[in-house]
Amino acid sequence: MEGRMILDASQTHAPLVSVIIPCYNQARFLPEAVHSLQAQTYQNWECLIINDGSTDETAKAATALVAADSRLRLISQPNRGLAGARNRGLAEARGEFIQFLDSDDVIAPTKLEQQVSAISSRTELALAYCDYYKASHTDLTVIGEEAYTSPLFNSEDHLKELALRWESQLSIPCHCFLFDARFFTQHDIRFDESLPNHEDWDCWMCIFALKPKVHCIPAKLVVYRLHPEAMSRKIANMRRGFLKAIAKQRALFSGNEKMLAVLERKRRETESIYREHAPLYPARRVLVAMAKAVLPENWIRQLRKRKEGSTL
Repeated sequence: MEGRMILDASQTHAPLVSVIIPCYNQARFLPEAVHSLQAQTYQNWECLIINDGSTDETAKAATALVAADSRLRLISQPNRGLAGARNRGLAEARGEFIQFLDSDDVIAPTKLEQQVSAISSRTELALAYCDYYKASHTDLTVIGEEAYTSPLFNSEDHLKELALRWESQLSIPCHCFLFDARFFTQHDIRFDESLPNHEDWDCWMCIFALKPKVHCIPAKLVVYRLHPEAMSRKIANMRRGFLKAIAKQRALFSGNEKMLAVLERKRRETESIYREHAPLYPARRVLVAMAKAVLPENWIRQLRKRKEGSTL
């Protein structure tokens, strides 16, 4: 039905949720993301589809979706990247709560209802988050446990855990969250468009630094689509981006010795985890193999001990 807008009578005074969908060349997946939103039991939402300079059929697909539901808005801009598209959505959002949803992912029908219910009565800054599934890029019914990392915090020190455990032991896809819009309207938090990646972690660090009330819903209420060509697979670039984001956070916490120590630990861990993907590592591997071929074993053991001592 053209211009369709569905609102349950009990939700006419419910807080508005702004759903931000950045889209770059994802026309084939965009309808699934929008349909998962339209299937929500909580219906008081607006959706901003940010066409970020797509060269595929995104504009056509989005225009058709917008024509059928007045809660959808299409905003087109030259390509600014994922961070820039999300920031444009934040600038246009009118809701009391913010839901990020990438154009190739989906959310469960009760996601908004459960999370709005959890935090809407709070006067302090608050957010809710949930668990997630990973699924095949071709079929969302095929659940994959590949590289699944739990999104659940182990303590009330959320900021420390976010800094120390991110990516190695903790991962929270953006659509797991529901945020109080005041993080963005009153505290002017945005995604850093100068970061090549890890702009989500950087943004979450700024949010959690405000010590909000955090509500966990352990149910798996979102699906994260796995892509063979995903950015997260471009390891060398991810290493550079994460180290740049850590350096930025170290500057922001320059007067906080506890957080500086935590971030230094994270920097060293990141260097270690990504070491095999550092520039020139293949050449380094060849040199090590050559050394093993020509050096006595006891020399190699001594070299290893010196290296271990230098990293303590």
